[in-house]
Amino acid sequence: MSKPTLHDIKEVVNNKWREELLEGLDEVKEAIKEADIAESMLVMVKLNGNYVRFSSQITDTMPLIAQLELLKYDIMKRMKKED
Repeated sequence: MSKPTLHDIKEVVNNKWREELLEGLDEVKEAIKEADIAESMLVMVKLNGNYVRFSSQITDTMPLIAQLELLKYDIMKRMKKED
């Protein structure tokens, strides 16, 4: 049996990430289906090295900005834990 190449390793990692992202989207779809009210959505995903945003119509701008600020704070806390 031959040693795995760097390409083989990258492919395994990429497939693992892809599966994790798709599972996350499945969870989102289920949550939307089960909710009494589903109003808006904002999804950001990194594709080919670039962040891409997908969203529904956004009508409640201020609450969305507040949630983004909380998300930013959470991400920064996680960064500090990794240091």
